[in-house]
Amino acid sequence: MCSLLCICGLLGGALAQAGVTAERTRVIFPGESHETSLLLANLNAYPVLVQTWIDDGALDSTPDTAVAPIMPLPPVFRMAPGERRSLRLLFTGGNLPADRESLFWLNLYEIPPSESVRNLTPEQARLVVTMRTQMKVFYRPKDLPSSPEAAARKLAFSVRQEAGRAVLRVENGSPYHVTLANLDLRGSGQGQVLRGDMVGPFAHLDLPIEPQAVTGKNQVVFTWLDDDGNTREDNAPLH
Repeated sequence: MCSLLCICGLLGGALAQAGVTAERTRVIFPGESHETSLLLANLNAYPVLVQTWIDDGALDSTPDTAVAPIMPLPPVFRMAPGERRSLRLLFTGGNLPADRESLFWLNLYEIPPSESVRNLTPEQARLVVTMRTQMKVFYRPKDLPSSPEAAARKLAFSVRQEAGRAVLRVENGSPYHVTLANLDLRGSGQGQVLRGDMVGPFAHLDLPIEPQAVTGKNQVVFTWLDDDGNTREDNAPLH
C-alpha cells in the first residue's frame, strides 16, 4: 500500500505547526504487556488526516519501509477539530534484548485539508502542508534491575582527551536510556554549560568542552528527563 507520506509534499516548517499532540512526550512500553496506548488530541481548528508508524530511527523511514516490533493502530485515521482519541500500540514480537531497554520512534504525520493552503502562492498550493512529529518509544523488558531514577543518579562523569580535544565523558552503566537536558560544569575552572543528549544502556557519551572549563576539583550539575518527560536535577563529582 502506498503511504500518504509518499504522495504528499512537505512544505517548510515555518508554514506548518503540529496541531496533533500527545498526552506524553515519550512512551514507556512495559515488556510484560502486549499492548499500551497513547491519547492524542487535535488542537487545530480544522480536521486532519493522521498517519502513524513506528521505526528504528532511520531518518528516511516511511510507513512502507519502517522496521519495528511495535505497531500503532489505527495506522491512518481522521481527527475532527478538538477531537481526542486513543492510539493503540501493539507488540508484534521479536528478539529484543532482555537485559536492557530498546529504543524506537513513533511518527505522527498530520495532513490538514486543502482549504488551509488557500493563502499560499499557486506554486505552494500544489503541495499539502504537513507536519511530522516524532516521539521516543522505550521498550522496557520485565524485571530490569534498579530503576530509571537510579540510573540517572549513577552516571559517571570524567574529563579525557579524544582525538586531540578535551571531552566530558558520560558513562551509563545501567540498562536504561538516560536523556540529559543540559550539564553545568562547576568548580575552580571557568565552568561551562553543555547541551545534553541521550546516553544508551551500557554506553557512553562524549561532549566536547573547553580545556579551561575544568581545573582542580569540579562537579557536574545536570538535568535529566524522567518517564513522564519532567526535568529532574542532580549533581555528581567530576573525575
